[in-house]
Amino acid sequence: MGWFFGCKLHVLMNAEGEMVNTILSNGHVADIKMVEQLVAGLHTKLYADRGYLSQNLKSRLKEQHIDLMTYHRKNMQFVELSQIDEYHLKQRNKIETLFSLLKEKYYLVTSKARSITGYLAGIYASLCAYQLTHKNKLTIQIMTSIA
Repeated sequence: MGWFFGCKLHVLMNAEGEMVNTILSNGHVADIKMVEQLVAGLHTKLYADRGYLSQNLKSRLKEQHIDLMTYHRKNMQFVELSQIDEYHLKQRNKIETLFSLLKEKYYLVTSKARSITGYLAGIYASLCAYQLTHKNKLTIQIMTSIA
């Protein structure tokens, strides 16, 4: 029987396609529980998918000067988003593309580690390889206000 190390990689990406912060957690930890650690010390607007919908989380992030922007669920009260926020939420798929790139080109999950140290070294090597060598990072087009 082999080893299995279940974990999740949480990544915060900026508009230039660079990883701003990364966190590893146990595989069973919900993504929403890692957000505050991921954005600690930042003052920004955060675009996320519906998995991060939580009024409690939004309030806590607001105290840290972070605006959490998500689409609403169909059974929720409609919230009007600005044209700019709507546009940037559509750009959010770039993070999924980043994960595909890390897996396919930088072999993020294909390592056959024999120890925890080897497993973590493989993840670290994949992240470093992307940051240092990938020329055409996934850029997010910034929409500016027309006003």
